[in-house]
Amino acid sequence: MTLVLSNDEIAELLTVPECLARLEETYRDLGERKAANRPRSDVYLPADGATERYVFKTMDGVVPRYEVAALRLNSDVIRWQPGAAGVRKDKQPLAPGGKWVGLVLLFSTRTGEPLAIMPDGVIQRLRVGATNAIAARYLAPEARTYALLGAGWQAGGQALAMAAALPSLRELRVYSPTRANRERFAAEMTDRLGLEVRPVDDPRIAVRRADLVGMATNSVSSVVDLEWVEPHAHLTCVKDSELGPGILERCALVVVHTRIWQPTNYLVGAGEEPVYGHDPLQALGGSLGDLQPARPASAIDLSTLPTLGELVTGQVPTPPAGSMTCFVNVMGLGTQFAALGFLAYERARERGVGRELPTDWLLESVHP
Repeated sequence: MTLVLSNDEIAELLTVPECLARLEETYRDLGERKAANRPRSDVYLPADGATERYVFKTMDGVVPRYEVAALRLNSDVIRWQPGAAGVRKDKQPLAPGGKWVGLVLLFSTRTGEPLAIMPDGVIQRLRVGATNAIAARYLAPEARTYALLGAGWQAGGQALAMAAALPSLRELRVYSPTRANRERFAAEMTDRLGLEVRPVDDPRIAVRRADLVGMATNSVSSVVDLEWVEPHAHLTCVKDSELGPGILERCALVVVHTRIWQPTNYLVGAGEEPVYGHDPLQALGGSLGDLQPARPASAIDLSTLPTLGELVTGQVPTPPAGSMTCFVNVMGLGTQFAALGFLAYERARERGVGRELPTDWLLESVHP
């Protein structure tokens, strides 16, 4: 039988400490070349509205340790538009019931059969938060003050994971352009984390004297300036566009999630040649292209930097204490969804959670 899980069930099944442990183990396998990914690929076509595009996104990975492979896919209508902190990128909830479409398909590498089908939302939040927190555990293990820019779904995952990974944390300062959002976030996280979470009305105030600076926004333009950041701080982001000019150049060490840091984009009307990049201007065009700011040139080539897997396996010399460091979460990996999808599958089987489909419905007797 193939298991079907909901986001609510996954949220009950998975704990942040378990996700940290499972992903750290998986990154160790990646660093030792015992697991593999196929990088993210996006297909763009025009959608209704001048500032919207339909995007079909996939990524997949195999983790032999768990005998599983996973495909993560998103079927999205995305809108780019000006916001208080720059250009925002928002997925539109246009599916029936005002919902989004994101799935994780989990397969057995022993038999090839589909083990589970589940939405990607909760796993997405947990895997991004845990990934950044694992890097911080290695690069900022004594951090006490955490500045977080962003107060949405992803920012909550960052706060939960950092608090679990760094027992040294004593204060979290959160900034969002919307006062109600940052105050709501601070109240919720104060209750959940057991440490002081303070909303602030200026990102510079949040970042000043912070040991750890995190970004988790919908902005596709920079949200942190180098001049705000303390010389000893560790920085994390959910996309490299959040980092202000000069930050990477100033760091003593920059670690990337993966050296393949841009998705491969295929554009309707552009033929077979792919375009590489996040939010590619060739796909946006017209009024969307006018919204997207040009990214400043950087002397740092992300494709040459050490990866998180290499950091976890001790292949990356760390700089002296007091140095500025950065973890750039450039792009997701299918192995993250394989690892956490299988963890959710294991816990669901142990507790009898979820619904079952006859696996035979998803198999075929005709040789593919």
